[in-house]
Amino acid sequence: MNHGIVEVFAYQETLLIMAVFGIALLAMIWVGFRRWLQYKEKMGRLIADQTAELTSQYGAHIESVDARLKAIEATLTDGGAHPTAPIEALQTNALPDPKSNLEELRLNPESPPEISRSGN
Repeated sequence: MNHGIVEVFAYQETLLIMAVFGIALLAMIWVGFRRWLQYKEKMGRLIADQTAELTSQYGAHIESVDARLKAIEATLTDGGAHPTAPIEALQTNALPDPKSNLEELRLNPESPPEISRSGN
């Protein structure tokens, strides 16, 4: 008996199954790529927002330093008798040291730590 026609149909059936699985695999790869791309876009936006916030904080800090420097220059060029008094009045309150507050919290977890101001 000649089984040639059966082999042709089996070959075509195999090609069809391989094509279906290939298309399904390509669809899964495409969906994964789209998710990865959305993730990268979201991370890019978050990094850009964080960078913008840090830049604005840096700008505000530079402005305060610049104002303080101008006040110091004005005080020194005026030739006042005690230039340290106006300079000390310009001194801003520094932020509390986070490491010391963390250590206080570890030692005494029931009560909140006192906020200490450095430089005072």
